[in-house]
Amino acid sequence: MKVNMFKKEWEVKSITYKEKRELWQLSLNAFKDGTTDQEAYFVLLNKVEDISGLKEKDLEKLSMADIDALLQEIYSQYMGLEKKDS
Repeated sequence: MKVNMFKKEWEVKSITYKEKRELWQLSLNAFKDGTTDQEAYFVLLNKVEDISGLKEKDLEKLSMADIDALLQEIYSQYMGLEKKDS
């Protein structure tokens, strides 16, 4: 699967049904009652990083904030949440 961000095309591993279920369950803890539980959110992003197959070498030139943004984008695409053009 390809993700375009930061003027680069990132090749990430496609997600399985089981992995998608796991991310869904983690997201329920991270996004409760209209708020974000920061600790649970980072557990979710760390799982996305594990699933994606990205290596430390792939991310070494990005800031921590950019890494989080990239992982959030990967999560959105994994879960089918990417923005649709109207």
